[in-house]
Amino acid sequence: MCRITGFWSPGTDRDLAAVCTSMRDTMRAGGPDDEGIFVDSPAGFALGHRRLTIIDLTETGHQPMTGSDGRYTICYNGEVYNYRELRGELEALGFGFRGTSDTEVVLNAFAAWGPQSVERLIGMFAYAIWDSLEQCLHLFRDRMGVKPLYYYLQDGTFAFASELKALHAGLTGRLAVDRAALAEFLHYGYIAGTRCIYSHTAKIEPGCWIRVNGSLDVEHHRYWDPTDLSRLPLFEDPEETLTDRLEELLTDAFLKRLIADVPVGVFLSGGIDSSLVTAVLARHTDTPLRTFTIGFAERNYDESGWARAVAHRLGTEHTEETVTPDHARAILPQWPKIYDEPFGDISGIPTTIVSQMTRNHVKVSLSADGGDELFCGYHRYWVMDRIERCLSPLPRVLARTMGKAIGLIGTDAAADIAAAHPGLRLPAIKDRMRKFHAVLANWGGDAGGAYPYAVAYWLPDEIRALTGAYADPRPSLKDMDASFMTSMMLWDMKNYLPEDILTKVDRATMSVSLEGRDPFLDHRIVEFALRLPMALKYRRGSMKYILRRLLARYLPEGLFDRPKQGFAVPIYSWLHDDLMHLVDEHLNPDALKSQTEIDPASVGRTVAAFKSRRGSVAVDRVWLLLVYLMWRERYLG
Repeated sequence: MCRITGFWSPGTDRDLAAVCTSMRDTMRAGGPDDEGIFVDSPAGFALGHRRLTIIDLTETGHQPMTGSDGRYTICYNGEVYNYRELRGELEALGFGFRGTSDTEVVLNAFAAWGPQSVERLIGMFAYAIWDSLEQCLHLFRDRMGVKPLYYYLQDGTFAFASELKALHAGLTGRLAVDRAALAEFLHYGYIAGTRCIYSHTAKIEPGCWIRVNGSLDVEHHRYWDPTDLSRLPLFEDPEETLTDRLEELLTDAFLKRLIADVPVGVFLSGGIDSSLVTAVLARHTDTPLRTFTIGFAERNYDESGWARAVAHRLGTEHTEETVTPDHARAILPQWPKIYDEPFGDISGIPTTIVSQMTRNHVKVSLSADGGDELFCGYHRYWVMDRIERCLSPLPRVLARTMGKAIGLIGTDAAADIAAAHPGLRLPAIKDRMRKFHAVLANWGGDAGGAYPYAVAYWLPDEIRALTGAYADPRPSLKDMDASFMTSMMLWDMKNYLPEDILTKVDRATMSVSLEGRDPFLDHRIVEFALRLPMALKYRRGSMKYILRRLLARYLPEGLFDRPKQGFAVPIYSWLHDDLMHLVDEHLNPDALKSQTEIDPASVGRTVAAFKSRRGSVAVDRVWLLLVYLMWRERYLG
């Protein structure tokens, strides 16, 4: 795992090595073991690389790496798990190798097969290849968007990097807030699609590559899209046959993720997905696995006991730690540095903590992200499906009227429910009531158009009042040409998964020089899951049905057959108590004077509701405002 960056400005008089070095070294934590620079001065082009040594720990893995003929130079971040097989093919074609890294395999694959070589790769990656003969640049990103890649294009300059902080270092004074991206952040808690928080800056989408020529013209190419795959015929094989085939795929993908020249561990939450990863690996490895988990002192948020029970059953070497407000106090000042774009997923705190703990023991850790999106694991899928069935026959005006009524009584109703069921988390219930209200209030006759509101924090009119701008939500599910349940999973697969879940894990792990791997996101598993009948994903109230069936081959059902809890964090109590000083510091009128993107009066009303404990979602909204303003203070002053 590594971090990469590049700067291209034809005819520039800037010191390219110095510019690229300053960009590169903002990402030191992501590559503390080695560093390199490549400069093509006549072209005005430079590459920078920081290396975290995982495969081939020797000098032969040094980057940027130039091929034997001097034409192509690669700057690579990621892991390709079938690199040994590809190396055999390339050797048969006459290619020689200096070392044993997958980097050299990817470089020679490009020389042999061109940009289409990316379609042969199994893994996670983001890489750049400079063609000194044709004076052009190719940038590639993996199918699911596990590894990030941003670029900037404006005023005769093209720059790219694994993290936005690198662009900020190389483009001092050129970057400004994109108000549409800010609006999207307030809506979702992350910035999806190609947008970035900065104007003239974009992400390369998952499953895509671009070509940049000497005039800095950009050609976009898509080589893989889950939406296309979802249109293929569903499997008609018997349930047991499909379960066997899935087990074979998972076993191969999981074992491939153990390939490394350094120690490897597993994040174990005790849920279905991480338990399955651990169970499969434990059955097929000779040495005890290292597993890692975190818990909370607040019992309603703590699942560490389940993880401990699974670890004991499977015989792993298990390590755990309890998250406290002290941990949050230590991490939050570093939040803008870790997540160098406004990022609202509060579970980034425990993810960073478990990454820190894990890095004390291993250099690589497997997680289980993607299982919910692939196998129908979120409770909201079931809820939205029921809403769609109930409301579709009704006139849209009636649904919207119901939404307005819930908006008036929702908070009190949620409080009553919580009072009657003390084991339930009040903030969670209030959040669900608010999202139900948002769906109904924006009902256009179908649930597909309303789904983006089921995952919203601020609604369009509120965002316009707060920022003066609003970008339409991600495309409606109606555009996906699939069943409603499948469309919801596809929407999350293309938005929530790469821009929230995978961003969270990538930044948290790399902030402590730990490589995170996501075995469920092997594209062969994704392609298989997209062709499974829905009855094997959701059946009679059971989410992830086929994964449950498969896990029962390894563990007693009593260890995992329970309602999904998720990676919830007690942010409501934390912000009201231990972390209130951050609200006072960053959301006061004086602190808001230096910015023009957010209306101070709207912020003041939100903070007042939060402090008085009024309103169902004030805590979520305060958190997003806090995250944005902390980020802005660090990068824009």
